[in-house]
Amino acid sequence: MNRAVENHTVRARPLPKRALLEGALDALEKATGTTAHILGWDHKIAEGKADAVLELIKDQKKLRYIVEVKPTLPTAALGHAVAQLQRFKKPGMLVTRYITPPMAERLKQLNVAFIDTAGNAYINTPQLFVYVTGRKAPEKEENAQRVKAFRPTGLQVIFALLCLPELIKAPYRDIAKAADVALGTVGWVMYDLKRLNYLVERGKHGRKLVNARALLNAWVTAYPQQLRPKLYIGRYRAPDPDWWQNADLKKFRAFLGGETAAARLTHYLKPEMATIYALGDVDEFLIQHRLKKDPDGDVEMLKAFWKLDYPWNYPRLTPPLIVYADLMATANERNIETGKLIYEKYLARLVRED
Repeated sequence: MNRAVENHTVRARPLPKRALLEGALDALEKATGTTAHILGWDHKIAEGKADAVLELIKDQKKLRYIVEVKPTLPTAALGHAVAQLQRFKKPGMLVTRYITPPMAERLKQLNVAFIDTAGNAYINTPQLFVYVTGRKAPEKEENAQRVKAFRPTGLQVIFALLCLPELIKAPYRDIAKAADVALGTVGWVMYDLKRLNYLVERGKHGRKLVNARALLNAWVTAYPQQLRPKLYIGRYRAPDPDWWQNADLKKFRAFLGGETAAARLTHYLKPEMATIYALGDVDEFLIQHRLKKDPDGDVEMLKAFWKLDYPWNYPRLTPPLIVYADLMATANERNIETGKLIYEKYLARLVRED
């Protein structure tokens, strides 16, 4: 296994994707007697590039799957991983290091095939049914170095670069201003992006982001784990579930995110949770809109973290990358479907490969 594939999450030296896939296939065979062959790596199809294509064999029955390998798959990234797989419009399978029992049950509900390196698995076809869950996680990798770029302030820089791709050529001071971070933060983020193969220096032609789609995937995975919890203000209950339709957002420099923003953008979703990001006075916002503290409420308030002026026609909505990340973090089937619409309309153009 000489070919190592870089992990684009929060670790600098991960278990290579191919080794992880082969380890998961070995575990599947030991747990269920199902064998498999990797038919191709970096598999290109009309909808994009998948990590691999494989063939499963059990009792002389053969099944072919498009595979997405996720070296880590936190619960908050589940929706995004499912959406990535569903874009291929072919039978797909998630492969990761470890699937917890609650995650296994959620993927089963969504009818998404998966295997992990512990032998946990779910495959549901007319030819083959496998459901193994509860096996213990394998030991974690040792000496994995943390990548600063995927810590909270680093994620703010990456967010600015993904939203405004031309910003990559700007002076560090301008990038820091757009991301609302200290100037020194930009330097170490750029260093990490280069060593993770997301950034190249082209001399007089300036810096260039590469592998932007993978970088966006990594950001969406890391955001709900690393940055979003630090922005969280609280949960509240509104007297009217449709209050957000006429909320005074401009006065408080507030923005709709999540399901409410998605409803405005797609008219495909009836929000169950109103998500508000605010730069202004949160207390006054709560009073004016009669929002009461409630840990089970239908409104969540967060601090807005960006200062950039995103170029689109919805000034009171968060940039679409946040809308998409909020939706995917719920792992709700309807939100995943809506998120795919937003991705195709507003995000795909930002990460198209040259």
